[in-house]
Amino acid sequence: MPHSVAVVTGGCGETGLRSAKLLAREHHVVLSDSSRERLHRALDQLDSAGVSAESIVADPADRRSVETLMSAAREAGPIATVVHAAGVVGSSPAEILRGHVLGTVNVTAATLAVAAPGTTLIHATREAGAGPWVSAVPRRLLARASTNPEAVVRALTRLAELGPVRLAPTIAQGLSTTFLDWYAAHMAAAFRARGARLHAVGPLDLAPVAESYEPLAS
Repeated sequence: MPHSVAVVTGGCGETGLRSAKLLAREHHVVLSDSSRERLHRALDQLDSAGVSAESIVADPADRRSVETLMSAAREAGPIATVVHAAGVVGSSPAEILRGHVLGTVNVTAATLAVAAPGTTLIHATREAGAGPWVSAVPRRLLARASTNPEAVVRALTRLAELGPVRLAPTIAQGLSTTFLDWYAAHMAAAFRARGARLHAVGPLDLAPVAESYEPLAS
């Protein structure tokens, strides 16, 4: 078994499975999802493709659940890569924003806590096109994410629901992308201070996964 570890949240979706297959070439893969049943099906798919992986049930929207996941993965070896590919369960603005905001904050914090030089975190949940309505989001609101992410979810949900009901889910996705872009940029310095890297990409953009094999420049 490779000594280094790669963690994939939302490992049962297309992006998670593709990431797991790629990362398994160099790392021991820990696949995570909030559903044990989905994990069993995903492991069967990987096994049929000749890929071995460990599975751990964890909900990215639950801080302690993510911390437990990272702690367990760290016991298997140093964490080289984390791919956060967890989708959002539900279609209401509140469900969309809660899944994206809490998942982003929790996975980022838990990864930073175990990061070593060379560790790479890839948020592969970015939706294309934030939309023009997000330009007015106060950055002071987003800045509360690390200390009170639930308040950020509530405030962004209210913004998403200001417009027509039929557009609210689309606006919520746009606000989620705005939040992810801002938070990734906000936290990048903390990762660089550890000699680590942080990326925010679209769900099918796996280039940073391949690049995570490359050592950081000294």
